[in-house]
Amino acid sequence: MSSMRNAVTRRPHRERAQPQSRSKWGLLEKHKDYSLRAADYNKKKEKLAILTTKVRDRHPDEFAYGMINKKQGQHGKGGTENRLGHDAVRLLRTQDAGYLRTVAAKGRKEMRKVKEELGSASAKEGRKIVFVDESPAGSPRGKKRSSTGDVLEQVEINEVVYPQLPDLDSDEPIEDMALDENAPKAKPKTKKQLEQEQAAAASLRAARKKRRKLQEVRSNKLEMLQKRQKEILAAADQLELQRAKMAKTVGGVNKNGVKFKVRERKR
Repeated sequence: MSSMRNAVTRRPHRERAQPQSRSKWGLLEKHKDYSLRAADYNKKKEKLAILTTKVRDRHPDEFAYGMINKKQGQHGKGGTENRLGHDAVRLLRTQDAGYLRTVAAKGRKEMRKVKEELGSASAKEGRKIVFVDESPAGSPRGKKRSSTGDVLEQVEINEVVYPQLPDLDSDEPIEDMALDENAPKAKPKTKKQLEQEQAAAASLRAARKKRRKLQEVRSNKLEMLQKRQKEILAAADQLELQRAKMAKTVGGVNKNGVKFKVRERKR
Protein backbone atom coordinates (compact mmCIF):
# COMPACT_ATOMS: atom_id res chain seq x y z
CA MET A 1 0.00 0.00 0.00
CA SER A 2 2.82 2.32 0.84
CA SER A 3 4.51 1.56 -2.49
CA MET A 4 1.33 2.52 -4.31
CA ARG A 5 1.15 5.76 -2.32
CA ASN A 6 4.77 6.59 -3.07
CA ALA A 7 4.33 5.85 -6.75
CA VAL A 8 1.68 8.51 -7.12
CA THR A 9 3.06 11.96 -7.93
CA ARG A 10 2.35 14.23 -5.00
CA ARG A 11 2.02 17.95 -4.94
CA PRO A 12 5.21 19.44 -3.44
CA HIS A 13 4.72 20.98 -0.01
CA ARG A 14 5.35 24.71 -0.03
CA GLU A 15 5.27 27.28 2.74
CA ARG A 16 2.84 30.13 2.37
CA ALA A 17 4.83 32.89 0.70
CA GLN A 18 4.56 36.58 1.38
CA PRO A 19 2.79 38.87 -1.09
CA GLN A 20 5.00 40.28 -3.81
CA SER A 21 5.23 43.67 -2.08
CA ARG A 22 6.52 42.00 1.13
CA SER A 23 8.78 39.36 -0.42
CA LYS A 24 11.87 40.91 1.19
CA TRP A 25 10.60 39.83 4.63
CA GLY A 26 10.94 36.14 3.77
CA LEU A 27 8.36 33.44 4.41
CA LEU A 28 5.02 34.31 5.95
CA GLU A 29 5.08 34.03 9.75
CA LYS A 30 2.98 31.25 11.23
CA HIS A 31 1.50 31.00 14.70
CA LYS A 32 4.37 28.86 16.03
CA ASP A 33 6.83 31.56 14.98
CA TYR A 34 4.76 34.20 16.72
CA SER A 35 4.58 32.07 19.88
CA LEU A 36 8.38 31.75 20.05
CA ARG A 37 8.85 35.46 19.51
CA ALA A 38 6.24 36.39 22.11
CA ALA A 39 7.74 34.00 24.69
CA ASP A 40 11.20 35.50 24.18
CA TYR A 41 9.81 39.02 24.53
CA ASN A 42 7.97 38.21 27.76
CA LYS A 43 11.07 36.52 29.20
CA LYS A 44 13.21 39.60 28.56
CA LYS A 45 10.46 41.83 29.93
CA GLU A 46 10.42 39.88 33.21
CA LYS A 47 14.22 40.13 33.51
CA LEU A 48 14.09 43.89 33.00
CA ALA A 49 11.38 44.21 35.64
CA ILE A 50 13.52 42.27 38.16
CA LEU A 51 16.58 44.42 37.43
CA THR A 52 14.52 47.61 37.76
CA THR A 53 13.26 46.46 41.15
CA LYS A 54 16.82 45.72 42.31
CA VAL A 55 18.01 49.16 41.28
CA ARG A 56 15.06 50.86 42.98
CA ASP A 57 15.54 48.95 46.24
CA ARG A 58 19.32 49.28 46.32
CA HIS A 59 20.72 50.68 49.57
CA PRO A 60 22.91 53.77 48.99
CA ASP A 61 25.41 52.65 51.68
CA GLU A 62 25.80 49.17 50.25
CA PHE A 63 29.40 47.97 50.24
CA ALA A 64 31.23 45.09 48.61
CA TYR A 65 34.94 44.36 48.53
CA GLY A 66 34.86 44.41 44.74
CA MET A 67 34.17 48.14 44.89
CA ILE A 68 37.72 48.74 46.10
CA ASN A 69 39.03 47.73 42.68
CA LYS A 70 36.77 50.21 40.88
CA LYS A 71 38.00 53.63 39.83
CA GLN A 72 35.88 56.19 37.98
CA GLY A 73 33.34 53.55 37.02
CA GLN A 74 35.91 51.18 35.47
CA HIS A 75 37.36 48.06 37.03
CA GLY A 76 41.09 48.27 37.65
CA LYS A 77 41.66 44.54 37.18
CA GLY A 78 43.12 43.31 33.92
CA GLY A 79 44.22 45.19 30.83
CA THR A 80 47.45 46.48 32.38
CA GLU A 81 49.71 44.25 30.29
CA ASN A 82 48.71 45.98 27.04
CA ARG A 83 49.06 49.54 28.28
CA LEU A 84 51.83 51.77 26.93
CA GLY A 85 54.45 53.24 29.17
CA HIS A 86 54.72 56.90 30.12
CA ASP A 87 57.66 57.55 27.78
CA ALA A 88 55.95 55.79 24.88
CA VAL A 89 52.84 57.94 25.26
CA ARG A 90 54.96 61.11 25.35
CA LEU A 91 56.75 60.02 22.17
CA LEU A 92 53.45 59.37 20.37
CA ARG A 93 52.11 62.76 21.39
CA THR A 94 55.32 64.37 20.12
CA GLN A 95 54.72 62.76 16.73
CA ASP A 96 51.10 63.94 16.81
CA ALA A 97 52.28 67.50 17.51
CA GLY A 98 54.68 67.32 14.56
CA TYR A 99 51.88 66.15 12.28
CA LEU A 100 49.64 69.01 13.43
CA ARG A 101 52.43 71.51 12.74
CA THR A 102 52.84 70.08 9.23
CA VAL A 103 49.09 70.34 8.55
CA ALA A 104 49.04 73.91 9.91
CA ALA A 105 51.91 74.92 7.59
CA LYS A 106 50.08 73.40 4.63
CA GLY A 107 46.90 75.26 5.61
CA ARG A 108 48.77 78.58 5.81
CA LYS A 109 50.14 77.99 2.31
CA GLU A 110 46.65 77.29 0.94
CA MET A 111 45.24 80.38 2.67
CA ARG A 112 48.01 82.56 1.22
CA LYS A 113 47.29 81.23 -2.27
CA VAL A 114 43.53 81.89 -2.00
CA LYS A 115 44.16 85.41 -0.66
CA GLU A 116 46.47 86.16 -3.60
CA GLU A 117 43.80 84.93 -6.03
CA LEU A 118 41.17 87.09 -4.35
CA GLY A 119 43.46 90.12 -4.39
CA SER A 120 44.46 89.74 -8.05
CA ALA A 121 40.83 89.31 -9.13
CA SER A 122 39.81 92.40 -7.15
CA ALA A 123 42.69 94.42 -8.64
CA LYS A 124 41.43 93.66 -12.15
CA GLU A 125 38.05 95.04 -11.14
CA GLY A 126 39.54 98.25 -9.71
CA ARG A 127 39.05 97.24 -6.08
CA LYS A 128 41.33 96.48 -3.17
CA ILE A 129 40.97 93.85 -0.46
CA VAL A 130 43.02 94.28 2.72
CA PHE A 131 43.25 91.25 5.03
CA VAL A 132 43.56 92.29 8.66
CA ASP A 133 45.86 89.47 9.66
CA GLU A 134 48.32 90.33 6.87
CA SER A 135 49.33 93.71 8.32
CA PRO A 136 52.44 93.33 10.51
CA ALA A 137 51.86 93.82 14.21
CA GLY A 138 53.26 97.05 15.50
CA SER A 139 53.35 98.86 12.14
CA PRO A 140 52.62 102.60 12.53
CA ARG A 141 49.16 103.66 11.43
CA GLY A 142 47.27 106.93 11.73
CA LYS A 143 48.39 109.77 14.01
CA LYS A 144 50.70 109.79 16.98
CA ARG A 145 49.18 111.82 19.83
CA SER A 146 50.34 112.99 23.21
CA SER A 147 48.57 112.36 26.51
CA THR A 148 46.62 115.63 26.04
CA GLY A 149 45.41 114.62 22.59
CA ASP A 150 47.68 116.92 20.53
CA VAL A 151 48.94 115.53 17.23
CA LEU A 152 52.70 114.96 17.49
CA GLU A 153 53.38 113.12 14.24
CA GLN A 154 51.39 112.30 11.13
CA VAL A 155 52.21 108.81 9.88
CA GLU A 156 51.69 108.35 6.17
CA ILE A 157 50.40 105.04 4.90
CA ASN A 158 51.52 104.11 1.41
CA GLU A 159 48.77 102.13 -0.21
CA VAL A 160 48.37 101.07 -3.78
CA VAL A 161 45.37 102.83 -5.31
CA TYR A 162 43.97 101.23 -8.40
CA PRO A 163 42.27 103.34 -11.07
CA GLN A 164 38.55 103.63 -10.74
CA LEU A 165 37.01 101.41 -13.36
CA PRO A 166 33.33 100.88 -14.08
CA ASP A 167 31.54 98.56 -11.70
CA LEU A 168 31.80 95.13 -13.24
CA ASP A 169 29.27 93.60 -10.85
CA SER A 170 26.35 95.60 -12.26
CA ASP A 171 24.37 94.30 -15.19
CA GLU A 172 23.94 97.74 -16.74
CA PRO A 173 25.73 98.41 -20.06
CA ILE A 174 29.02 100.31 -19.86
CA GLU A 175 28.72 103.85 -21.25
CA ASP A 176 31.42 106.28 -22.31
CA MET A 177 32.95 108.29 -19.46
CA ALA A 178 33.04 111.56 -21.41
CA LEU A 179 31.41 112.69 -24.63
CA ASP A 180 32.54 115.47 -26.91
CA GLU A 181 29.72 117.93 -27.58
CA ASN A 182 31.24 119.04 -30.90
CA ALA A 183 31.52 115.50 -32.19
CA PRO A 184 29.28 114.68 -35.13
CA LYS A 185 26.18 112.70 -34.36
CA ALA A 186 26.51 108.98 -34.92
CA LYS A 187 24.60 107.37 -37.72
CA PRO A 188 21.70 105.12 -36.78
CA LYS A 189 22.93 101.60 -36.25
CA THR A 190 21.88 98.80 -38.49
CA LYS A 191 20.08 95.72 -37.34
CA LYS A 192 23.24 93.64 -37.61
CA GLN A 193 25.18 96.08 -35.44
CA LEU A 194 22.44 96.06 -32.81
CA GLU A 195 22.46 92.26 -32.74
CA GLN A 196 26.23 92.24 -32.34
CA GLU A 197 26.04 94.73 -29.46
CA GLN A 198 23.33 92.67 -27.76
CA ALA A 199 25.41 89.52 -28.12
CA ALA A 200 28.47 91.30 -26.73
CA ALA A 201 26.45 92.62 -23.78
CA ALA A 202 25.06 89.14 -23.08
CA SER A 203 28.54 87.60 -23.14
CA LEU A 204 29.80 90.38 -20.83
CA ARG A 205 26.97 89.73 -18.36
CA ALA A 206 27.75 86.00 -18.43
CA ALA A 207 31.43 86.71 -17.77
CA ARG A 208 30.51 89.00 -14.85
CA LYS A 209 28.23 86.35 -13.38
CA LYS A 210 30.91 83.69 -13.73
CA ARG A 211 33.49 85.97 -12.12
CA ARG A 212 31.16 86.76 -9.19
CA LYS A 213 30.50 83.05 -8.69
CA LEU A 214 34.22 82.31 -8.70
CA GLN A 215 34.87 85.06 -6.16
CA GLU A 216 32.12 83.69 -3.93
CA VAL A 217 33.62 80.19 -4.11
CA ARG A 218 37.05 81.55 -3.20
CA SER A 219 35.65 83.53 -0.28
CA ASN A 220 33.85 80.45 1.08
CA LYS A 221 37.01 78.38 0.66
CA LEU A 222 39.06 81.00 2.53
CA GLU A 223 36.53 81.06 5.37
CA MET A 224 36.61 77.25 5.60
CA LEU A 225 40.43 77.21 5.61
CA GLN A 226 40.57 79.85 8.36
CA LYS A 227 38.13 77.86 10.51
CA ARG A 228 40.08 74.63 10.01
CA GLN A 229 43.37 76.41 10.75
CA LYS A 230 41.94 77.73 14.01
CA GLU A 231 40.84 74.24 15.06
CA ILE A 232 44.23 72.72 14.16
CA LEU A 233 46.12 75.35 16.15
CA ALA A 234 43.81 74.84 19.13
CA ALA A 235 44.42 71.08 18.99
CA ALA A 236 48.18 71.65 18.76
CA ASP A 237 48.11 73.95 21.80
CA GLN A 238 46.10 71.41 23.79
CA LEU A 239 48.51 68.64 22.81
CA GLU A 240 51.48 70.77 23.80
CA LEU A 241 49.84 71.42 27.17
CA GLN A 242 49.31 67.68 27.72
CA ARG A 243 52.96 66.95 26.88
CA ALA A 244 54.08 69.65 29.30
CA LYS A 245 51.88 68.20 32.03
CA MET A 246 53.32 64.74 31.43
CA ALA A 247 56.83 66.21 31.70
CA LYS A 248 55.73 68.01 34.89
CA THR A 249 56.84 71.41 33.61
CA VAL A 250 53.48 73.16 34.04
CA GLY A 251 50.67 73.10 36.56
CA GLY A 252 47.09 71.98 36.29
CA VAL A 253 43.81 71.51 38.13
CA ASN A 254 43.14 68.54 40.38
CA LYS A 255 39.83 66.70 40.79
CA ASN A 256 38.73 69.14 43.50
CA GLY A 257 39.16 72.15 41.19
CA VAL A 258 42.29 73.44 42.96
CA LYS A 259 44.97 74.90 40.69
CA PHE A 260 48.56 73.88 41.36
CA LYS A 261 51.98 74.67 39.91
CA VAL A 262 55.13 72.61 39.63
CA ARG A 263 58.73 73.68 39.15
CA GLU A 264 57.87 77.21 40.15
CA ARG A 265 60.84 79.57 40.40
CA LYS A 266 62.04 80.18 43.93
CA ARG A 267 61.54 83.72 45.18
